[in-house]
Order: sequence, then C-alpha cells, then structure tokens
Amino acid sequence: MARVVEHYTNRQLSWLEFNQRVIDQAAPGRHPLLERLKFLAITASNLDEFFMVRVGGLQLVRREGHAGHDAAGLAPAEQLELINRRVRRMIADQYARFGDELEPALAAEGIRRVRPDSIDPKQEKVLAQIVEDEIYSVLTPMAVAADIDCPLLPGSSLCISVRLDDHPDGSPRFAWIPCGRTCPRLLTLPSDGGYAYMLLEDVIAWSIDKFFPGETVRECLPFRITRNADLSLREDEASDLMEGMQEILEARKESHCVRLEIAEGAGEATRRFLQQQFGVEDTDVFGIPGPLDLTGFFPLSDLTGFDQLRDTSWPPVASPQIDPRRNIFDVLAEQGVLLCHPFESFDPVVRFVEEAATDPDVLAIKQTLYRAGDQSPVIAALIEAAQNGKAVTAV
Repeated sequence: MARVVEHYTNRQLSWLEFNQRVIDQAAPGRHPLLERLKFLAITASNLDEFFMVRVGGLQLVRREGHAGHDAAGLAPAEQLELINRRVRRMIADQYARFGDELEPALAAEGIRRVRPDSIDPKQEKVLAQIVEDEIYSVLTPMAVAADIDCPLLPGSSLCISVRLDDHPDGSPRFAWIPCGRTCPRLLTLPSDGGYAYMLLEDVIAWSIDKFFPGETVRECLPFRITRNADLSLREDEASDLMEGMQEILEARKESHCVRLEIAEGAGEATRRFLQQQFGVEDTDVFGIPGPLDLTGFFPLSDLTGFDQLRDTSWPPVASPQIDPRRNIFDVLAEQGVLLCHPFESFDPVVRFVEEAATDPDVLAIKQTLYRAGDQSPVIAALIEAAQNGKAVTAV
C-alpha cells in the first residue's frame, strides 16, 4: 500500500466517519426511540448514495486502469479496500443498534415486528387477505438460470431469491420475485394494543407456497443490488441537454452492480449464483445480519400515537420583521430582512418565490436548490413562474 501522505485524509474515508457520527446519534440516551430509528434509516440512505456515486466512480476508475493517487497518497484500489473494511464495521454497528437495542425497546413500547413463526390466528386471516389482494396479484416470480440473460433488476430495490429443487443434472434452480416499489415494505397487522407490523419479505416467505404450488422451496431470502450512478454527460458533445440527461438516467438502470446485499446465512449456492448473475467479487458482497435496507423503516418514525417516543416538536416562530398581510416585495423595499433558520419560519422564503412567480415586474428567477422534497412548494412556484413566461434557471 502506498504511504499515506501526512496531514491529509482520504475524502471517502472522511465521509464514512461523518456517517458514523450519524449512527452514533442512534446510541442509547441520545434521543427518543423513534428518533434513534430515524437516524439509522438516514445512515442507510446515506450509505446507498455513497455506493452509487463514490464507490461506483472508484470502481470505474480502477477498471479503466488509472493509477493516480489522491491527496492522501491512495490509489483507487487501495481506497476501495479501506472503504470495504470500514463499511463492514459500520454495518455491524448499524445492526447492533437496530437488533440488540432498538427493536426490543420498541417492542416494549408497543411497536412490534411480527415474525412468520409468531403470527396469531387473527393476524393470519388478515395476512391471507393481504397476500391475495396486494402481493400475489402484483408480484410476479421469474425463472433465472446461469445460461440465460440476467433479468434487469432496478438498483436499490428489494428482491426475493427462491431456490427450488435442483435440476435432474444436480444444478440449482432459482427464481426471483422483484418487490419493486408497488408493495409497502411494512404491512400493518391487527394488534390488541400498540402497533404490529410485518416486513414484506417475511410475508412473501410465509406465503411462498402460493407462488410456487407443487414445488419444494429449499431457500427463500431477500437480496438487493446497488448500481453505479456515477455516469457523466459530456455537455460539449450533447446536441440536446435534456435528451442527454434522459439517456444518463436510462443508463443508470443498466449500469454495473457495485454492491450486493444478501441476508446473512444465505446458502453458498445462492450466494455464488447471485455473484455470477451480477458480476460482483467477494469483496462487493455484504451479508446483512437483519432486515435489508433500513430506509424502509422511515414510516415508523411518523406513527401516530407515539409522541412520547419522538423529540418534542419545536415549531419555528414568525419573523417580527415580516407582516404576513403585506406583499413581501413591499416589505423588502423598506428594509432588509435577516431570517435565522430553523428558529424562524421558512415561510417568508417560500412566499418570496411564490409572489415572484406571479409578479408582473419579475422577469427572471435564478435559484440554487438542494434536495427539494417530493411536494416542494418552491418547485411548484418555479413551474408556475415558467408557465407565466418568466425566465427560470435552477441549479
């Protein structure tokens, strides 16, 4: 390994230490239970993006044979090796927090995950109906084999691997059930008190005979792939920027697999088959000692009736400098306004953009946006401004 340059830290390893500090927020005593769970879900989302962009980019550089070193003196292959070691420790920490601490504590507070071996008769009746109406009618198994092209699976989406009885020649038989994004990850079940739920992958495993009638299922477990998203557009070569971006987004769906996550304890045959199908090395396979994709637990943090398990809400205050009854431009014509977020409300900023979208004196809006939400009022205002004939530029 190359000598690490003194006074410099590799940027990828530095980012992982940042994510570790987020995981540390899930430690006992830091926050209420549901807030701790949310922090874990955030770290899983962060790690997904890290692999999609940073690890994906490094893998491409390594494949292309570039031998350059970063400021810390590390070549791409060396960075990937150190990242791999650090991520494995991080995963162990994530799931120790989740399985050893949070799940038992949440169950004690009435938020309980139901396992296939602990379903009561009332829950069994509801589950059978859920499977019939919402799962079996939507999800479709697909046969997969080493001698046929691998089905195109979307990245970051849960999939179930099913191993059936072997072929007569002794070779393994597999089928996959892609879960997509149509079925909810958490399925609510009846409960005498609190909130009971079951994970989609556990429900599929519980009802697997319905998908494969007359077959012997030897193994049924979830897996998940992460695809490289570090694809760049040569703007100087793109005749149409919009068309070029659309091509990049389409290419992401078929880019190479940078990470394979699989349930810990998966059989060797299943593991090797998945590696062969997605072309990943041993170092890119991560056995997960708990539910895959902790981002699926975000909805639990919004459960109603468990306010005691969340931080006390702290609503922002209205700025005394802004009269909500007056046009924001009239206020700014008289004085500058300094807003302190998150202590003061962000509403004046939203109003500023919304009023600009309809103000006849506004000719153009130029704005930088960072991680806009799905229902962002700012995005809606920018769209309205463009429809009103204003020049709108957003980075």
